[in-house]
Amino acid sequence: MRRSNKQITTTFIICSLLLIGVIYAILQANLQINGTAKIQANTWDIHFDNIQVNENSVSIGTGDSQATIDPENNCKVDFEVTLSLPGDFYEFTIDVVNAGTIDGMIGTLNKTLKVNNEVVSEIPDYLEYTVTYSDGVEIEENHKIDAGTTETYLVRLEFRTDIDELPSATTITTSLQPQYLQADTNATPIFHYHSLYNVLKEEKENGSGLAREFTGTHKDSFVVPATEKIYIWYASTDNDVETIKNKDNIIFGGFCWKILRTTDTGGIKIIYNGIAEEGICDKTGDSTSIGSSKFNESYLSPSFAGYMYNENAVHLRRDNYLLEGTIYGADVVYNDGMYTLTDTSLTIDNYHHYNCSDGSITCQEVLFNYSYINVSSLYYYAYKLSNGMKIEDLLEAELNADNVNQTNSTIKTKIDNWYRNNLIDYTSKLEDIIFCNDRKINSSGGSSKTGNIRSPITYTHYYSPNNSFDCVNETDQFSVSNPKAQLLFPVALASVPEVTRSQKNAINYSGTYYWTMTPYSFSDYANNYNITNQGILNNNYTGVTWAVRPVVSLKPGTKYRYGDGSKNNPYIVE
Repeated sequence: MRRSNKQITTTFIICSLLLIGVIYAILQANLQINGTAKIQANTWDIHFDNIQVNENSVSIGTGDSQATIDPENNCKVDFEVTLSLPGDFYEFTIDVVNAGTIDGMIGTLNKTLKVNNEVVSEIPDYLEYTVTYSDGVEIEENHKIDAGTTETYLVRLEFRTDIDELPSATTITTSLQPQYLQADTNATPIFHYHSLYNVLKEEKENGSGLAREFTGTHKDSFVVPATEKIYIWYASTDNDVETIKNKDNIIFGGFCWKILRTTDTGGIKIIYNGIAEEGICDKTGDSTSIGSSKFNESYLSPSFAGYMYNENAVHLRRDNYLLEGTIYGADVVYNDGMYTLTDTSLTIDNYHHYNCSDGSITCQEVLFNYSYINVSSLYYYAYKLSNGMKIEDLLEAELNADNVNQTNSTIKTKIDNWYRNNLIDYTSKLEDIIFCNDRKINSSGGSSKTGNIRSPITYTHYYSPNNSFDCVNETDQFSVSNPKAQLLFPVALASVPEVTRSQKNAINYSGTYYWTMTPYSFSDYANNYNITNQGILNNNYTGVTWAVRPVVSLKPGTKYRYGDGSKNNPYIVE
């Protein structure tokens, strides 16, 4: 393959001449007008400063010259480099300083490009040449540079690798002359990109008190190790709550969201807060949700506290299990597709839980029974077992087995459908994060081989909501990347720790009752946590209908150009 060299010569000139003339008129008449006009001393000084060359740029060879500000004209920069191989590049940043007292703006952007001294209108396809602000924002006419401020340009020339044929030796001369004028009514501010993660980080570092670093245990990604600190909004008074409600608003995908927290990967976890109207996010009540839903259609089994669950592990409510002539077994043997009761008794007790529904001692499906007494009622439950499964197998399948999460909860189906119809085109801007459905059986009660027949199963969350963003059980770590708890889309619900991190509970409250993803308990019913319309932590049966507020996490490095986080001026994520 033939190797070719490219000689690049570039000149930047940014200064323009500003002339201010003062004309005095002499009035001669019988009338006399006396006046004094004082012209305050001002300065016009826009110039280049502080060149920083990317250390990976091509070396400066014989006959070439590093990018340098002209010592006799600080408005001019020259450099000359040789790009020998595809992939070679030369890149540097340079500051444009307004050291004067008069605001400036860019007038005409004069650009010329010559190839072997011939002016051309388009950059050759083998060259990538860009001049932008340092964050990639395009330089445009009428951009304002306030007196006493600095803007940084990023200049890059690259010998492209995606070319079909190597060109012959060529000399390319470029010239960019952004003319700066005194700012007038046409001047427009430069909307730079800013780090959304740094919104909370900088507020913590500035010591304002409304953002804090989270120091508890955490795990936000199933596959990516933690590299960043977690920051949260923290409210200790009602006034803090009101202040934060005007700091945490985002518009993303055409919808309003509120910042829950940052993630340990550098992302931003946000909770749905309604439809943006004319760029404003002042929503309360039901309009902060995508609608309402039961967590699950039923609440009569611990399984229904799950964001997903195993249908084979669902237990049944019964009218009674003390049927005349029923034979109960302390255990079962499974052979050739049939269960056989062993150590049988005509009485159900702490050791005899199994029975065949037809009253025999041999059957294809077997029931495992227990009951629960609350203050006023006696409830009867049974697990239906088949295919050789015993009660210990079922309890494992209910929470810990690899196939626990087979069936979508009612609320997951609603969220997935909403995402598919409204947010799927924005998936590339979201990170694959863990959503924690922290299930745990604290005590199996009567649901064990030798459990007290009148002892309830108790079923609560794994961790204290005050000290952890971790999710202990792998089958509760819902993520697109987790085969044991696999999400179709990177969206789910908030956990209790995320909405109760402050002394003032749930600072992201919406004025309506809404579901979290965290189980509360199971005794006679499955209960999950929700947040009340006043932001108070509460719990309800999973069969109750409450508002649904999806949660997603914006990717690390997400930036915004507009907004200050207030309701009337939210951060805009493009």
